Amino acid sequence: MLVIGLDVGTTGTKAVVVDKSGNTLGSGYREYALKSEGGKVTQSAGDWWDAAVYAIRTATKNIDANRIVAMSLSTQAASMLCADRDGDAKSEVITWMDTRSSLEAEELSRAIGKEEIYKKSGWLPTPVLDAAKILWLKKNMPELFKATDYFISTLEYMNMKLCSRCVIDPTNAAMRQMFDIQTGKWDKAILDYIGIDESRLPEILPIGAKVGNLSATAAEELGLHTGVQVFNGAHDQYCASIGSGAIEAGDMLLATGTTWVVLGITDKLLYTESHISPGIHAVHGRYGALASLVSAGSALNWYRSIIDGDFKEMDRKAAERMESAKDLFLLPYVCGAGFPHNRPDLRGMMIGLDKGHDRYDIARALMEGVAFEAAAVLSQFKENGMDISTLMMTGGAARSDLWSEIVGYVTGCDIWRMKEPETCCMGAAMTAAVGAGIFKDYNECRSLMVKREKMNLDDPEKRAFYKEKATKYAALSEALRNIM
Repeated sequence: MLVIGLDVGTTGTKAVVVDKSGNTLGSGYREYALKSEGGKVTQSAGDWWDAAVYAIRTATKNIDANRIVAMSLSTQAASMLCADRDGDAKSEVITWMDTRSSLEAEELSRAIGKEEIYKKSGWLPTPVLDAAKILWLKKNMPELFKATDYFISTLEYMNMKLCSRCVIDPTNAAMRQMFDIQTGKWDKAILDYIGIDESRLPEILPIGAKVGNLSATAAEELGLHTGVQVFNGAHDQYCASIGSGAIEAGDMLLATGTTWVVLGITDKLLYTESHISPGIHAVHGRYGALASLVSAGSALNWYRSIIDGDFKEMDRKAAERMESAKDLFLLPYVCGAGFPHNRPDLRGMMIGLDKGHDRYDIARALMEGVAFEAAAVLSQFKENGMDISTLMMTGGAARSDLWSEIVGYVTGCDIWRMKEPETCCMGAAMTAAVGAGIFKDYNECRSLMVKREKMNLDDPEKRAFYKEKATKYAALSEALRNIM
């Protein structure tokens, strides 16, 4: 028996076909475009489906489709479209990067209360989430607002295309900022304020609940059969936590993409003064607690572009620069300072530069700066009762021995890296496998499907080196925040 994990992301869709031992037997990927104009960032929902068809057909081209029994999805969150009753789009997708509804987010904060919205949804009011977007549509595009049958996001659109059922999960629902994670229902106060009712929103089912079987139309387009069961998916970072084996209270995922995301697993909803975002995990009785570093992978991408560098070469040369870069500090706020500082206005700084330094010293200082910021995020989790000793590390930085090592020594955590890089897809595949009864629960599934390796981080000199440098970095970061 085989399962499919499908990850419908911001810029492309990936599919993997996986067996019950966690072996990837086939994969496929297709990109799609974003359209940007000022604060508006949109894309076409049809591109999601076309890419899914291509990715699944590519992943299954050398596989007997009759062996595939189930599938589930990992999706980007808070990218919203207006749809009719059949799920067909009546608008472009307003993506999670779209900031047109800034005034409406401020209005929601005043009308309902910033802390109240955080307690309900797990997220502070923001223009990138859907409550503010719907309010913006009501004010600025009233005809579209009135003509819309469903306000849906990526997961619901895909579920409707796959099996004609409009269904969302709690992680995606929370990031729409109209869902109460404490009651498990759409929140009437928020809906009343923005002027809609539950009939215009999807049905909410738990992660892993059966949505249905592939419709005849979907099965034909995908090259599969109508016996394939579709199980409800989740927000991509929650799927990544499953795919990396972070399913027990105290487990911690560090997903290192353009933005680095820290997702801790807890046994209760975790609300904090620093506004860590709590949510409902796939594993019954477990919850997630999420925070993001916006200036992380994006900072190294920026630096590589301005020096026209190569990641592998930077990695190799920067590994030789620990001593030469020891007094060089780079505060990497090229996209502002995210959690826990929450200062989008703050910009970076380089301190200690002299004529003896080269581009690789700077690259190393930048990697260290991001690692110091990750440690600052983890400190917030620790201050709120999480005992963190291990990080499941995924994404681009996890493919760098140097950057992974720096993170380990700076945070003092054991670092486990995944052998299957597509952890969002793997998490979706595991959700399908548990849903289909191939495994009795996620613990059994993890024992066979998650393949990972622990880094060797037993150099006391490096540990002492980074303890001292981290203290200096923290002082510099605080000083910068105080003067800017």
